Order: sequence, then structure tokens, then C-alpha cells
Amino acid sequence: MATTYDFKKVSVIVNGAFIVGFMDGEPIQVEKNEDDITPHVGADGEVTYAESADQTGTITLTLKQTSASLPFLQQLRKSKKIFPIQIVDSNNGTYRAGGSEARIVKMPSRSWGTEVQGVEVQIHVADLTEA
Repeated sequence: MATTYDFKKVSVIVNGAFIVGFMDGEPIQVEKNEDDITPHVGADGEVTYAESADQTGTITLTLKQTSASLPFLQQLRKSKKIFPIQIVDSNNGTYRAGGSEARIVKMPSRSWGTEVQGVEVQIHVADLTEA
């Protein structure tokens, strides 16, 4: 069965603003900071799973250096404000990831050359959820 994927059906909303100007490739990455469980195997082979209470994660956005969203994200970082972030993928059903308590980790690295460069913005999410 054939399906169609359209990146234009993926939205990133930061503090109520839609982010634009993504770099080509894999411009959105979502990753939990810790595993959900830590398995422990005893001397007799009995397995116990320790549940992790860590719900933090990192969302990395790779934007073009010309993205109209960069000044907004830079201002948000300077404000030290805690903000909500959501990623919504409406391709073949709806996937959501994000949280209500996020902060930009640091000023992204920048470089200039003869081609448009990518700028990575790392966002720490205190209460990352996926659905």
C-alpha cells in the first residue's frame, strides 16, 4: 500500500508561534534524555525493571541561517522564559510531541560561507510527551 509524506503537514509551535525556514534533511529531532526503564538481572536470572521518573527530553530544530524564526528564538532564549513547544505531524494520522515547560539550551553556533548554512537550536523540554 502506497502512502504519501508531506513535510508541509509537520508543524512546530513554540510559545504560540509557528516556526519556519527549516534546513533540508532532518530538521526536527525529538529524543528523551533517559531510558524509560533500567533492567537489572540478579545472580539467579530474575529480572527487575526500575522505572525512570525522568521525563525530560531534547528537541533539536535545524533552521536555515536565513530563517525568519531565528530572531524570535534568540529573543526567547534571552528572555529566559519557560515556554510550551509542540510538534504536530498530520501525515497518516496525527503524531504529537512536546511539553509545556521548555527552554532554549544555548545560543546556537553560526557559520557563514558560499552556501546557506544550517543553525541548530536545542530546546530542553522538562515534561516531554509523545502521542
